[in-house]
Amino acid sequence: MSHHGGGDRLYRIRNLVEKPKAKDAPSNLAIIGRYVLTPDVFRSLETIEPGSGGELQLTDGLKHTLRSRPIYGYRFEGTRYDAGDKLGF
Repeated sequence: MSHHGGGDRLYRIRNLVEKPKAKDAPSNLAIIGRYVLTPDVFRSLETIEPGSGGELQLTDGLKHTLRSRPIYGYRFEGTRYDAGDKLGF
């Protein structure tokens, strides 16, 4: 990742790794599952092969999208609620 305008909170994404072990993680940032996606991600999802669990993985679709255009991430500051947890939901 590299900083790209927007102060120090906007990053140009260079790669995404699905659930790496902490020692293998390429950075100290994580995807928290909040996206603003453009329709071209659907073309990528139609192109890729099923991944983990035999399912299409959004992470794989986004990695495919990176081949044709940049993707940016925003480093969130504040309270993160986990929609996979009853209290967070």
